[in-house]
Amino acid sequence: MKKYKLLSLFMLTLCFISCDDEAPMDRALYPESVYLVGAKDKIIYRDLNLGYVQDTAYASVAISGSLPTDRDVTVEVEEYPKAILQYNDKELGSNDILFQNLPSGIYELPDPTVIVKKGKPYNTCPIYVKPATLHIDSLYMIALKLKSTSEYNLTKKDTVVLMRFNIMNQYSGLYYMDGVIKNVANSKDSVVYKSPRTLQAVLDGNSVRMYHLKNEWSKGATDYRPSYCFNITVNSDNSLSLVSWEKFKLLEGGGTYYPELKVYDLWYKFIEDGVTKKTRGFVYKERKNDDEQRIINDWMEEHRKYD
Repeated sequence: MKKYKLLSLFMLTLCFISCDDEAPMDRALYPESVYLVGAKDKIIYRDLNLGYVQDTAYASVAISGSLPTDRDVTVEVEEYPKAILQYNDKELGSNDILFQNLPSGIYELPDPTVIVKKGKPYNTCPIYVKPATLHIDSLYMIALKLKSTSEYNLTKKDTVVLMRFNIMNQYSGLYYMDGVIKNVANSKDSVVYKSPRTLQAVLDGNSVRMYHLKNEWSKGATDYRPSYCFNITVNSDNSLSLVSWEKFKLLEGGGTYYPELKVYDLWYKFIEDGVTKKTRGFVYKERKNDDEQRIINDWMEEHRKYD
């Protein structure tokens, strides 16, 4: 009888231990909630390609939780432009360029309803944008907010995400200028020109704006863009056409773009303080490592012209 009682007590204890040893990942460790990816950081960044008549940016709706969802979840997203005004007031000064909502008529939120399928952690909400009408020196955002959900709860904080847009094309980005500026009347009067250059997409998919000699404009600096910028267009045969941005006294220019190397081999004549000068050199895309940099340096030395 004593042995029987001990056996019963052992089996009961084993049962309790078995229940307590349930694998943590077999049950929900915290309640599911619905949120916008990036809302915690406030701003997400998206590129808009000027080479496209219409480009698409995506916002992501996700469901937090330790287990895959067991049902479809329908979430509604809405625009919340007030958040852009709040960001400008809180984060920017009176002399800063303020962010503005994408102009009406050039973008569309085709369906504010996002369905996150059973077992999936997230789904996306597309925004269609026609980028060609956006101005290169303006700052654009749209603000999105969670409105409702068919299941679970909306996250209690960080419910708004600001989507900031960067205008680009296949020829834009961070480059480096390696060349020389010479006085046309006195070739001994020259300046070696080596400097980083951000080529900004402008007009269409084939054109970029570049600064001559001056560094890119920044907050608090004199706005010399009108007098020191020009556009470079890569033609269908990879030849280059150059035109003044506004007031830069560009006389003529040209060159060749090498797509496999991402290098502009260019030249241009201009007037500065009444003196006619000529720039010749290379504008090459930033390289990933020292080995790639050595390759492009060797290529430039082999192809450099000194006229």
